[in-house]
Amino acid sequence: MDNDVAARVEALLLGAGLSPTPDELARLVVAYPGHRHAIDSLYAIDDVRYESPGAIFDAAPTFTDWASE
Repeated sequence: MDNDVAARVEALLLGAGLSPTPDELARLVVAYPGHRHAIDSLYAIDDVRYESPGAIFDAAPTFTDWASE
């Protein structure tokens, strides 16, 4: 178990108010580097950082007059 990763995971869990069992903590420490890499990759492409997502949901209601169709 990497002590730096374990310390970071413990700090994140403490900050979130969570207290996993020792077995859960061990699994989280093993999984953390992969999750961290995946999260970091979301921000790795500078050219698309401020672009709009491809699918945008517009929650503004529209009225359709079914009687006139």
